[in-house]
Amino acid sequence: MANKKRITEVVDNKWTVGFYRFLHEVTTDDGSSLVMTQKIPIDRQPVATVMLVHGLGQNRYTWNLSGRSLENFLIANGFETYNVELRGHGLSRAISGNYPNRFRTYLEYDLPAFIHAIRNTSKTDQLFYMGHSLGATISYCIGDRFQKELSGIISIGGPFHMAKGNFLLKNIARAGVAIEKLMPFSLPYPKAFYIDYIGAVAKTGLFIMDSPLYRIPLQVWYPGSMERDILEERITKGFDRTGMNVVRFMFKWGAKGKLRSMYDDTDYEKRIRKLKQPILFIVGDKDCAVPLEAVQAAYDLAGSKDKTIKIFDRQSTPTHWGHIDLISGRHAPGYVWPYTLKWLQKRLSA
Repeated sequence: MANKKRITEVVDNKWTVGFYRFLHEVTTDDGSSLVMTQKIPIDRQPVATVMLVHGLGQNRYTWNLSGRSLENFLIANGFETYNVELRGHGLSRAISGNYPNRFRTYLEYDLPAFIHAIRNTSKTDQLFYMGHSLGATISYCIGDRFQKELSGIISIGGPFHMAKGNFLLKNIARAGVAIEKLMPFSLPYPKAFYIDYIGAVAKTGLFIMDSPLYRIPLQVWYPGSMERDILEERITKGFDRTGMNVVRFMFKWGAKGKLRSMYDDTDYEKRIRKLKQPILFIVGDKDCAVPLEAVQAAYDLAGSKDKTIKIFDRQSTPTHWGHIDLISGRHAPGYVWPYTLKWLQKRLSA
C-alpha cells in the first residue's frame, strides 16, 4: 500500500500547508499488518523525520485534526512525518482486525516493524520519536534498543509511574486488580476494550466535563482549553480501541506503580537508564491522567546527558494544561508546538 496523494490541510485556523501523502502497510515479525501515514513537504528536501506514536486506545487523530494539526505544523517547518497506528488501532485494525495480546506486543513487534520500515523509506538521515501518553512510555522501553536509529525522543504526557499523583486513578487501578484476584475462576475477557464508546458518551456530557466546575480528576483535558468543535472531533475520531490485556496491564501498572511486564518477568524501568539519546519530557500542570509525579522518575532515571523536563502552566502561558490539549489545545500552536520545534531544530545534524 503506497498511495501517493498531493494534499493541502490545515495547520491551525486559516494556516494551511501542502504535502505529499503516502499510506504504507507494514508487516510485523509475527505476521500482523499495520499502517502508517507518511507526509513529505512539497518542493523541498525534509530536514529530518519525526515518527508520531499515539497513546492508549487512540489513533492518527492524536496528531492531526481537521482544524488543528501538530503533524502539519512539523510539515510546514520542513520535517517529514510518519503517523503510525499500533495494532488494534485505526487503519491498522481496519486492515487486519488484530488486537494486541499484551503491552509487550508493541515493544517486540509493532515498534521494531515501524522503525525498520521508516528507515527504509525515509527521505532523511535523522529520525526523531514523538510519543503521546502510552506512546511516550513505549519509547522509555525500546529507546535503548534503537540508540542508533533514533536521534532523539519527545515524550508528551508520558507516564512512568502510572496513576502516581492521582488518588482516584490509583484506587480504580487497585480495585481492578483486587477484583480480578478475588474471582474464583478465570474471567472470559473480550479481546477488545472500546475506548471509542467512552468518547461517544463523553461527547454527550461535554457541557459538564468541559465546565470549570467539574472536579472529578479523570478528564484528559483542562476544561475550556479546547474549542468545542476541536474537542468533539478529538474524542469522537481520536478515541479508538485497544486490547483488553493492555488495559489489564495498565491496571496492574497503576496499582503497583512499577513499570514491569504483566507477569513481572521484565523490568522496563531498567531500560530507561540505558537511554543515551536526547530526550524532552513535556508535562501539563493540570494533567489529571499523567501529572508531573507520574513523569518525574523517568526524567530522573533517564541515562541521557541531554534531557529536559518542560512543564506548561498558567504562570508562563494564558492557561492551565491537561493531557490531550498539550497537542490540540487552543494555545498549543503558540506555546507547545514552537517549544518542541526549537528543541528539534537544535538537535539537527549539521
